[in-house]
This record gives sequence, structure tokens and C-alpha cells, in this order.
Amino acid sequence: MEIKRYKTSAEALEGLTGLLADLMSARPGPFHLAISGGDTPKNLFKLWVDAYKDKIDWKQLRFYWVDERCVPPADSESNYGQAKLLLFDPLQIPDEHIFRMKGEVDPVAEAARYATLLDKQLPKVNGLPRFDCIMLGVGGDMHTASIFPGNLALLTAKETVTTAVHPVSGQTRVTLTGPVLLNDTPLLIPVIGASKAPVIEALARGLDPQNPTPSAYVLSKANHATVITDVN
Repeated sequence: MEIKRYKTSAEALEGLTGLLADLMSARPGPFHLAISGGDTPKNLFKLWVDAYKDKIDWKQLRFYWVDERCVPPADSESNYGQAKLLLFDPLQIPDEHIFRMKGEVDPVAEAARYATLLDKQLPKVNGLPRFDCIMLGVGGDMHTASIFPGNLALLTAKETVTTAVHPVSGQTRVTLTGPVLLNDTPLLIPVIGASKAPVIEALARGLDPQNPTPSAYVLSKANHATVITDVN
């Protein structure tokens, strides 16, 4: 794991975009990118629309999701809904380049459907689908994707996509699991904002066998993980 530190959140998001552009330029043909939800991606999408509309080959990208809340697309909590509003519609991304998790249907059935979709759309490495890049977030409780500290079994689950439940709200999620997150894929992890200082400190310490957390586990096992932060 590498931690890249920037002076401001704006510079951090610019840095992340540069890293993504480098990965894209090194990978001709369709580029399969899994994105996350949350405030940082919202700010990133706005940056892309405002400053990178003509600087990124948007036709090259194929969009997937790390996880999704089980709500309809019109709900303000929908990861897909926010990406559609802030990124896809302004940039006129073709529907056939967007592979969303459907939060409005039965979660178990959707997890199975999405796993099948990944098997069909992505190349295989180690017998599992492999993305060209995954953008992960890290919560204050050190969860990543929708893998929470109380459900560490999802880090080594046999499924590539499954369901999870938020430990506080009780909301059901559909999420990628550890094996596909760690399938030799470059991981870009923005950890932005002063409130995330404890998260950066915990990640810098690495995986504690006595107190494992999902994000520390994933970053300690990843072959190519870069944390992008404005915490110094």
C-alpha cells in the first residue's frame, strides 16, 4: 500500500484522476472501472464534469459498482442514482457502458445476477472476474465496500457478489466481496477530509491481527493499492 498525501482535497482528487488516467492509457480497449458511493465520489464526479469532460476518453470506460444500497434509483441514497445525476447524464455516457447494481429488486437475486454479469463482462484472472481498477472508500468504522467490521467473513467469501446489512441502520446492501476486490486489481482509495485523520492513522499502522478491520485487511493483501488523501 502506498499513501499519497496532498495539501488540499481538490489536489487529492486531481491526483486520483491522474492515477486513473495513467491506468487507462496503459490499457487499450474497454477499461472496466468499479466505483463507490458517498460524498467523495460526488465531489470527484463534479470535478470530472467541470474539468475533465474533454481530457478523459469517456468512451473507453465501462462503469460498475463496488456496492449499492437497496433503494430505488430515484432515492437520494442510491449510488447509481447519484452517479447518473452528477456524471452519466452530464457527460452523456451511453447506457450500454453502465452496469449498475439494481437496488430496487430482491437483494439475493440481484447479487446472483450481478455475479453472473461480471463473469460475462470481465476477463478472468485466478478463475475470478478482474476489474481494471476499483475505487474504494473507507468509512469511519474502517469498513470498505459494504463489508463491515462485524462481517469479516465477506473478506474471504466464495461468492464474488453478495448481500450485507449495515450494522446501524439495518439497511440491506449488495456488495463485492474480498476475493474479487483483491484479484490483482489496482485499487484507488480516496480518504478525504480532516475527519478521516484517524482512518489514515489506522491504515498506516497496517493490519492488526488482534483487531482486524475490512479496509486494513484489503489494503494489506492488495498487490496494487494507493490511498489518496489530504490528511497530513
